[in-house]
Amino acid sequence: MKSKSSWGVVAAAVVMFAFAATGASAEPQNPIRVGGAVQQHNLVRQPKPVYPAEAKAARVQGTVQLQITIGKDGKVQSLNVLSGPPELLQAAVDAVRQWEYKPTLLNGEPVEVLTTVDVNFTLMQ
Repeated sequence: MKSKSSWGVVAAAVVMFAFAATGASAEPQNPIRVGGAVQQHNLVRQPKPVYPAEAKAARVQGTVQLQITIGKDGKVQSLNVLSGPPELLQAAVDAVRQWEYKPTLLNGEPVEVLTTVDVNFTLMQ
């Protein structure tokens, strides 16, 4: 009869064999979730949004929150609007699509990252 620790070793070997046989990687296939404050340090290019003239005239201010996927190359691959004033959404989306990050590494390999970013629109007084 095998001990519990022996079964653990056998199970691990079976899983590793299955990955090797199918060519599958043990690396995550889905983007890794990273906090916005952490990812901010990897930002290398951040064009500022153009404040829409209509929003400025109407004195609309606020924060647009976006969820973005950053590709292995550090470029924004996709984004979803989470919240914000409707008059400012398109300007925020247009700017963030141009942002670039240093690639995020996991075990020395670049990975896709899912994070949330805030784009602030403030009228100058």
